Amino acid sequence: MMIGEIAALSNAAVWALTGVVTKSIDRDVRPVHIVTAHAWLGITIFLIAGLATGKIDDLFNTPTRSVLILGGGALFNTLGSLVFWMAITRGSVSKVYPTTQSLFILVSILTSWAVLGESPGIGIAAGAPLIIGGVVLLNWRTQNAGGAGDSEGGLTVPLLAMAAALLWSAAFVTAAEALKDTEPLAGATIRNIVPAITYLMVTIFMPSSRLTRVPRVAYPRILLSGVFFAYGAFSFVFALDRAPAGVVAVLINTAPMWALALSFVFLGERLTKFSVIGVGFSLLGIVAVLAFG
Repeated sequence: MMIGEIAALSNAAVWALTGVVTKSIDRDVRPVHIVTAHAWLGITIFLIAGLATGKIDDLFNTPTRSVLILGGGALFNTLGSLVFWMAITRGSVSKVYPTTQSLFILVSILTSWAVLGESPGIGIAAGAPLIIGGVVLLNWRTQNAGGAGDSEGGLTVPLLAMAAALLWSAAFVTAAEALKDTEPLAGATIRNIVPAITYLMVTIFMPSSRLTRVPRVAYPRILLSGVFFAYGAFSFVFALDRAPAGVVAVLINTAPMWALALSFVFLGERLTKFSVIGVGFSLLGIVAVLAFG
């Protein structure tokens, strides 16, 4: 296994761990507080890392074209996150997550082929359907499980889920293109400037979203989740710099598998037969991508 593939898999695991830690934060902490803290903690960590490693000059030597592409991609990513949360608030996770993630994988692979010239290999062709199937099973709910009805949200929910996937795919491909001329640490820093500024503007116009409104008891977990977020943001661009975009798109979307295991261990969430089978599908998909990629 190459270092890029390792980075992609670790990205998926740490994103899942970020979610587990975030879920354990006090309920009085709003999502806008968390994403604001993550964005600014990420920027701070990247700048400190740049100074410590002597790579801060890479940030200022990044070609203007790459800066603009990364900035545009970050805007797509931020909008995608906003649309995704809109879908989640209107529909059920069991419908929104598989739709978004499956479409993201498919669109990212196709656009990587069309835009970046990366022809999908047999590993991606075999692994992607298995991982998509695993995602669907991991989020499967029976009709008697108390899940949302099929008509919940009408067409709005699936349309929002698809829009989020398309926006995230655009952010993914633009990042892969820009990283051809950008060092990973500089790329991660630039990519997080847009959301950091966006959330800063939100706190200016929405006093209730300011971090000063967060109970101090929640600070340690927010800080920990912010550190995980920063690693996830860096490992994403590092993986794209060292591995084919199509492979990265598939491997980072094994996050639900890691989330299931971590939530079972740390949050006591129960396993179902669908989730166990879903994990099996995801593992087979990972093996296919790594063995034949």
